[in-house]
Amino acid sequence: MDVTGAAAGGSGPLSAVVSEYYRNIDHRNVEAALSCFAPDAVYRRPGYDAFVGFQAISTFYHGVRVISRGRHDLESIVEDADTVAVRGSCRGTSHAGDPFAVRFADFWRFSGLLVVERNTYFDAAAV
Repeated sequence: MDVTGAAAGGSGPLSAVVSEYYRNIDHRNVEAALSCFAPDAVYRRPGYDAFVGFQAISTFYHGVRVISRGRHDLESIVEDADTVAVRGSCRGTSHAGDPFAVRFADFWRFSGLLVVERNTYFDAAAV
């Protein structure tokens, strides 16, 4: 299921914020995508030190992230009181022009409607 549809279990307000994030990223609207992050948010992603604070997260997306363009297909979104869990896949192209395809899981924690913590996990050989 792509991000334009409602994935299983994700019908609450936090799931809507997360779905909009993926939609914006896929349309390369980084500023809109990042608008959901709190000023002191923390983002953990394999292969990097934690990005602490909105500025560090923004710097990652504007200059470090290897993905040039991609499409997220969300298989499942589960929402709890302050957490959203997402399972899906992403395929696209790197800035070097190399194609990629990866499965992922994201765990988002909120304060109100702002993301205060995000943890991404990839289904890729690492050990």
